[in-house]
Amino acid sequence: MQKEVCCSHASFVGVLLPDFAHHKLKLARDQLVLLAQLAGSGGDGDDAEFRIAPGVLAELFDRQAAYLDEVLCCVLEAPP
Repeated sequence: MQKEVCCSHASFVGVLLPDFAHHKLKLARDQLVLLAQLAGSGGDGDDAEFRIAPGVLAELFDRQAAYLDEVLCCVLEAPP
């Protein structure tokens, strides 16, 4: 299965984000890094088990989705 190639004009020119949108994008990145660190923490032969409550995990994903929605709305509404 092959992904479709995105050929939007903005991908070649570049996109300027307002400061708040850049901040939201960095927050989403930081949360993904945190989740990656938590997921990888038990892989070094540790017998310790780390559990995340489903509600907390759902809240993290909802927050990331909201951050990314705000960033995408900002980009889509930008003048050409």
